[in-house]
Amino acid sequence: MRLPLRSCCIFTSLIPQKQTTDVHRRGLSGAAMRLVQFRRSGYADGVRVGVEQGEGLGVVDLKAFDPSMPSTVRELLQLGDKGLECAQRALASGQFVVDRANIQLLSPILAPEKVVCVGMNYRDHCLEQNAPIPKEPIIFSKFPSAITGPYDDIVLPPESQVRRKLRY
Repeated sequence: MRLPLRSCCIFTSLIPQKQTTDVHRRGLSGAAMRLVQFRRSGYADGVRVGVEQGEGLGVVDLKAFDPSMPSTVRELLQLGDKGLECAQRALASGQFVVDRANIQLLSPILAPEKVVCVGMNYRDHCLEQNAPIPKEPIIFSKFPSAITGPYDDIVLPPESQVRRKLRY
């Protein structure tokens, strides 16, 4: 598929860029921060934004750290450097940590307007599929309702379970 040049601007984030050392987008250790959306078990305060302390470790609750912070990752990112600097300070503080056992991780962005995907986007995936490496990106879309949290169930309609095998 050929895309007109004006359409390529949406794919610039897919092109490998030089590694950034921008302190606004990295934690104090130099590693990238992992922002998450979550709900606390047993609380009625809805969606929260946090920063993971590490893989499988606790999550620093940004709203508890700074009540002026928004409740969704989208709103946090819209704050630009101000939001990311607050996330960095919260992570460095080590305060307001919620145990992973007491939260439900949600999808990274709630109710995205659209989901644009790139298929066969790395060599190993092509090799494991025994498929040729594409010369141009394979672009496809998904319905926004296809986005779930990392541990959420994938619900299939009964008719799809009878006739087809689940592919993922």
